[in-house]
Amino acid sequence: MKELEAIFEEMGFDPKAVRLPEADVIYAMARTTTVVSRELAKVYKRHGLSIASFNLLMLLKHGKEPDSFTQQALGRRLVVSPSDMTGLLDRLEKKGLVRRAPGKDRRSNLLQITPKGAKLLDEIWPHHVEVMTRLSRVISRQEAELLAKALVRVREAAGV
Repeated sequence: MKELEAIFEEMGFDPKAVRLPEADVIYAMARTTTVVSRELAKVYKRHGLSIASFNLLMLLKHGKEPDSFTQQALGRRLVVSPSDMTGLLDRLEKKGLVRRAPGKDRRSNLLQITPKGAKLLDEIWPHHVEVMTRLSRVISRQEAELLAKALVRVREAAGV
């Protein structure tokens, strides 16, 4: 498929020299992820957040089972290392966007979004939706469903 070969040209490579047919789609997904992340990061940066901090706040505000929102559990969900998660939480806590509350035992804290954090998400949300809509409206619903199914299989192959 020409689209799969085109990703290498888009990246500045000679497709005949570096193309790996078995993984063309992985390169295309990686490039697309980078582009989408860059677009979303622009929105979040205007509000002093990173992609990871936005996603963490979203989980704290809208996630299921808020009584299980420990640092370790959310780090696994966000695919963030324990040390990166600690730094992320320290920064958000310093800004007054999250708080750590005592958990079920002394070894774990529950994480909670503050009213300030919830208000910030409400301010960002319309801009987030605008980017998501702009980038996704170029594919049909049927294409989106096929793509989502394929992406599930890729994540499963990675053991996620």
